[in-house]
Amino acid sequence: MSEKRYSERNRKTEVFRKDEENISSPFYAPMECLEITGNNKQHINVDVILEKRFDLFVNNVHVTTFFASPKELEELALGFLVCEGFIEPHTKIDSVSIEDRSISCEIEINTPELEELTHLERCGTTSYRKDVVKHIDSGTYFTTDAIIRAVGQLKEVGRVWHRTGGTHTSIVCNDQGKVLCFCEDVGRACSVDKAVGKALLNKTNLSRCALVTTGRLASTMVSKAVNAGFPLVASKGATVREAVELAREAGITLAAFVRERNLYVYSGEEQII
Repeated sequence: MSEKRYSERNRKTEVFRKDEENISSPFYAPMECLEITGNNKQHINVDVILEKRFDLFVNNVHVTTFFASPKELEELALGFLVCEGFIEPHTKIDSVSIEDRSISCEIEINTPELEELTHLERCGTTSYRKDVVKHIDSGTYFTTDAIIRAVGQLKEVGRVWHRTGGTHTSIVCNDQGKVLCFCEDVGRACSVDKAVGKALLNKTNLSRCALVTTGRLASTMVSKAVNAGFPLVASKGATVREAVELAREAGITLAAFVRERNLYVYSGEEQII
């Protein structure tokens, strides 16, 4: 998003702002800033995205700390546990409770194993495990039009992004490019976790879907798609070599730089028709 576009958005009339008031969240807060355009200066009010800290506990073991937008926290917890390989998409979570800045989950899992996790920092996000890569064989095919259509809707559904310029958007769509669910978050990884969690709460079969996101497809992002069981992951942004290698090993399609009528397919081209 260009700076000019963001500036123009924030100077829209009150009609635009009222139209956006149905976003049910403390996603952002108004703040005053000095706008400098050429030789002109003026103080204006803009909406600034919020970022809050949340600690995730599984069976009373602290697993991770999120810095995320304060919305859809149950979806965040479920999606994270699936995307990081702690549980399978069909695993039942006994309970999720949210209190203040803590998210607590109770699930059937090897609790002592949680205490011995090794955290690896990569591309600004953390990988928790596993060394064994899943192989995805869903038999689902996608057309180039479906992929382009899905990526093209990232801007349409990203209403908080339009208002603040500060969120990433992730979409779960079917093989026709129809949006089944979407989430926005200040963090690209959290937007993926939330979208996956929301899809699973809606009983969506991820093996028949694609994961589409605004974020760069680093290896940690592709790892999330693999653990969740997606046959295809796509982004309007770039990817990295390690992500491509992971996608090829897992047998999923990776498409990047999806813009207008153009896209680069780095892995799984046989699933594109």
